[in-house]
Amino acid sequence: MVLGKVSDFLIKHQRLLTYLSIFAALMLLIRLVYDDVLIDHDNPIVLAIFIGILVLWTLASYLNRRQHMLSHFILQSSKLINVYAVDLNYRFIAVNKNDIRLMEEIFYFTPKIGDFPMNYLNSDDAARLKANVDRAKKGETFIFMDAIKTGDKTLYWQNMYSPIYNNRQKVIGVFCFVLDVTEQRLHELEIQRMAYEDVLTRVHNRRYIELAFEECLTRKEEQITVIISDLDKFKEANDTFGHATGDKILIEFGDILTKIMPESAVIARLGGDEFAVLLPGVSENQAEFLIKLVQAEMTLKDMGITASLGAYTDSYQSHKNFVDFFAIADKKMYENKSQKGERR
Repeated sequence: MVLGKVSDFLIKHQRLLTYLSIFAALMLLIRLVYDDVLIDHDNPIVLAIFIGILVLWTLASYLNRRQHMLSHFILQSSKLINVYAVDLNYRFIAVNKNDIRLMEEIFYFTPKIGDFPMNYLNSDDAARLKANVDRAKKGETFIFMDAIKTGDKTLYWQNMYSPIYNNRQKVIGVFCFVLDVTEQRLHELEIQRMAYEDVLTRVHNRRYIELAFEECLTRKEEQITVIISDLDKFKEANDTFGHATGDKILIEFGDILTKIMPESAVIARLGGDEFAVLLPGVSENQAEFLIKLVQAEMTLKDMGITASLGAYTDSYQSHKNFVDFFAIADKKMYENKSQKGERR
C-alpha cells in the first residue's frame, strides 16, 4: 500500500522533482565554485571534473525521465489497451488507468500495487489467471482469448501475456496487454452463424449438423440418436396457399422442434421440408417419446399438416457416419409415412 502511494507520487510529480534536482545541482555548483575557486583558490581541474560528472548525471536523469514519461503517457492515454503487470508471487507491480477502470466495472475491485488479484476473482477466473501467468513465467509470450460473462452480456478480451526480464535476462514478473475485441468477436460469430444457419427457419443447416455429429464421434458418445422428419403433404399446401404460407409452416415446425428437443440437441433443416435432429446421449426410447411430443404439439397448434418422423440410435463404436445414420432414420421415417397412407 505504502509502496503504491510512493510510486504514484513519484510518477505524478516527476517533472517537479526533476526541476528541483536540476536546481539543487546548480546551487551546489555555484557554491562549490564560490568556495573552491574564489575563496580557497584550489586547483580548479578537480572541481571541473566533478562539475562535469554532475552535469552529465543531471542530463542523463532528465533524458531517462523523458523516456519513462513517454512510455507512461502512452500506456495511460490509450482508451483501448488495458495493461497490468504482476511479480513472481502474482502481486500487482503496475496497472494503467484503463485497466483500473475495467477491473472496477467488471470485477468490482480497484487494483493497487501489491494486491493479490486472485483474492478478488472467482475460482475459475483465478485458476485461469494463475495458469496463464505461470505459462509466461516460463519465458513464453502468447495470446489468450477470454470470454467474460457480465450480466446478460459476454465480453471478449484478447490477452497477450509476456515475461518481464531484468538486465541479466532473468524473469522477474509478467505483464499482460488486455484488448477488448467484443465487437470484432461478435461480428465473427455472426458470420459463423450465417454460414451454419438456415436463413428462413433460424435452425442450423446440414453442414453444421454434420460437424456436430463428427464431434459426437470425437467425444466417444455411447448413444447417438438422429431423428429425420418430413412434413406430410407440404408440397400441396405450398402450391395451394402460396410460398408465404409454406414458409410460415416451415418456421413454425422449426420452432416446435426447438421447443420440444433438449438443449443439447442440434436441430437442422436439410432442405425443403426435411429436418434432422442430432441427440447426443439420448436413447431410442427417449427419442420415440420426443417424436410423440412433436406430433402432439403439431396437433395442438392445428397446423393443418402432420409430420412423419423416424429415429436411429447407435454408438460411436458402430463406425457409422452421419450419412449412415441419416439413411436408416430416413427409412424409418418413410415407414411411418407409409403407415399413415401418405406418399413421399
